[in-house]
Amino acid sequence: MPVVEIKTNVKSADSQDFTAKVAHAVAKLLSKPVSYVMAFVTYAPSMTMGAEGSPAAYVGIDSIGAVGGSKNNTIAAEITDLLGAELGVAADRVYVHIRDNDRNDIALSGKTFA
Repeated sequence: MPVVEIKTNVKSADSQDFTAKVAHAVAKLLSKPVSYVMAFVTYAPSMTMGAEGSPAAYVGIDSIGAVGGSKNNTIAAEITDLLGAELGVAADRVYVHIRDNDRNDIALSGKTFA
């Protein structure tokens, strides 16, 4: 934990290099080892925003702690900047959904983190 999911209509996003950059960025932002981060990118060619198909992205970040309050503004800004620099997605076309999960609700290796 954390898990980062990106859905975008930008084809070049679907690469190991970009996914690794996302994992390292989130690890740094949340002060967690990159070995704990799962990141994946899904190419969604039919994605629209405002019924228009220009580059856009949805980012979901799930974590146990290390998120919330004003920290979320920093996380959202950094991730949005990364998508702009790497994929050319304008900031006003990126939704970032940050969730703080309870240890009882997330499992790894067949057991929860509780």
